[in-house]
Amino acid sequence: MKWEDLERELLAMPGVREEIDRLYPYETVSLELARLRGSYDMTQIEFGRLVGVPQSTVARLESGKQAPSVATLKRIAEATGTELVIEFRRPKHKRRAKRQSATSSSAGGERSTKPLAASAGDD
Repeated sequence: MKWEDLERELLAMPGVREEIDRLYPYETVSLELARLRGSYDMTQIEFGRLVGVPQSTVARLESGKQAPSVATLKRIAEATGTELVIEFRRPKHKRRAKRQSATSSSAGGERSTKPLAASAGDD
């Protein structure tokens, strides 16, 4: 079976797409944490000591199965000398669908695609 066929079958199953969407933010954070730890060439134990959390916490965060608190993310950023950046953006796939809908239902106008995150100078 080809990967594309399996993927199509899985996504057709009830609840699979919703579960993927639910887990996406945690997976993204877990990949970033693993990348950050890798850049320090540290084990989970060493990274946990640097951050001040047990190895089991590092493992759970990297697995994507535990939702990290903002306080924990801030603690990691401070311990590693990195900047914690959190932003809200419109999803690309949904934005396209909305654009197409707005274009077909209006006189050819297009919705704004300005990101939701504002810079420090915006009020």
